[in-house]
Amino acid sequence: MKTTFLKPVFSLFAVAFAVFAAFAFSPAPEAGKVVDIWGHNPEDDCDVTSTLCSDNVLQPQCRIGTNGAFLYDMSSETDCVIELYRKVN
Repeated sequence: MKTTFLKPVFSLFAVAFAVFAAFAFSPAPEAGKVVDIWGHNPEDDCDVTSTLCSDNVLQPQCRIGTNGAFLYDMSSETDCVIELYRKVN
């Protein structure tokens, strides 16, 4: 009676261990690279500017010059509401 109970338990344990081992010992994915994006000016109908921004949220928000308008990325064909950040060389 003990062996009929232990056979399914051991096979279930073996499958669970195999799944765990597959995820636990696989290498972690590399961090994503920062993407360069041309900023869009919402005050000028979302026109593209010549200012290059990035999507690195650790930097201050991207602007035209030092005190100009904040720049955004396009969220649809007519709206630019996705915040962009200053590009660091």
